[in-house]
Amino acid sequence: MNSKAAYFFAVLLIVNLTFAVLLFLVSKIQHRKGLAYMYWSMFLKAVLSLGPALLMFHMDIWWSAYLTGAVKVTLLPLTYLYLLKLSHADKGLQRVDWWHFLPTIFSLVLTLVVVPGHAHEIAGQSGEALKSTVRMIWNNNLYHNILAVTSRVISFGQTIVYSVLVFRIYHKYLAAIKNNDSLMSYYNALWIKWVVVIVLFQGFFEGFALLGIYQFTFMFFLAFVYQLLFAFFFIIHALMQKDLAPLFERQRENHHLVDLQNSENSRVLLQFAEKELFLIPDISLDEAARALNIQGSQLSQLIKDNGFSNFYHFINSQRIEKSKLLLAEIPDNHVIDSVISQSGFNSRSTFYRVFKETTGLTPSAFLVQKRSTA
Repeated sequence: MNSKAAYFFAVLLIVNLTFAVLLFLVSKIQHRKGLAYMYWSMFLKAVLSLGPALLMFHMDIWWSAYLTGAVKVTLLPLTYLYLLKLSHADKGLQRVDWWHFLPTIFSLVLTLVVVPGHAHEIAGQSGEALKSTVRMIWNNNLYHNILAVTSRVISFGQTIVYSVLVFRIYHKYLAAIKNNDSLMSYYNALWIKWVVVIVLFQGFFEGFALLGIYQFTFMFFLAFVYQLLFAFFFIIHALMQKDLAPLFERQRENHHLVDLQNSENSRVLLQFAEKELFLIPDISLDEAARALNIQGSQLSQLIKDNGFSNFYHFINSQRIEKSKLLLAEIPDNHVIDSVISQSGFNSRSTFYRVFKETTGLTPSAFLVQKRSTA
């Protein structure tokens, strides 16, 4: 038998099961109900690896024929629902969410029709080489091919649909964070854009699996590495990700509040500049509004009335103006990095990126230009 391949599946089994238990414990201790979608996803991934891993012990895995198809088409919906529920106060499944599990129901029904009486043919015999079970889709095994092709075609289609849905969620969260916070990293949602890439890679592996690529050692190893990176990527970011529900709840509440009168604009802007609130690295819209003694919705409207697209844009424009003043006065023996914290930034990379976006110049080029015209 192909023991190396079995070892790979054993590693995936241990990693996914360990991460599932860890997320379960964190969800209970920290009362983070949304993590349920991720620990169920990782648990099901462990279930997918269990059968192939047991072949190394020559164990009978006929039971896996009943699970594989339904489990495979459930994974992406669970990942998507985890991301979706980040902005929901109620993390439980709603009636509309059950539509995501129609492929699961279809696969279960198809399994109950096809598998009975043919489980051993579909899953492989206990003494069979693991690599031959991977190749079975090319063999004349009607029952195996019906389940394998159906689940992989559905999975491939899901990667296209969910990559679009995740991309839309990412932009929705990005806009909400920029409207309410001065640091993009505070809510730690920037990683979601990479989920789109991961989902598309999943489509690559599912699609080419239909062509039997896993009988080639290199592709089999590549798929293993992808699954391992997938697990580590999600465990790290799921543990770090803050709940976005309070952010969206504030946005909904703010829609019901009145706007500032124009006569108040000058006073509020002057007060904001005098207090230099933009120098607080992690200041949020609500914190700035409380310091100015106005409602968050009023400050948000005031910012937009003055030509800024969101709070993030407004704060960073103020910080860049401050940094330009500091750069103009910086002594020749001082480095530019000394300006970063003094202008309200807490990251060198963010400062350089925002400065270039705002002025069209790098801080170094701006300093050279300023000194040449002095």
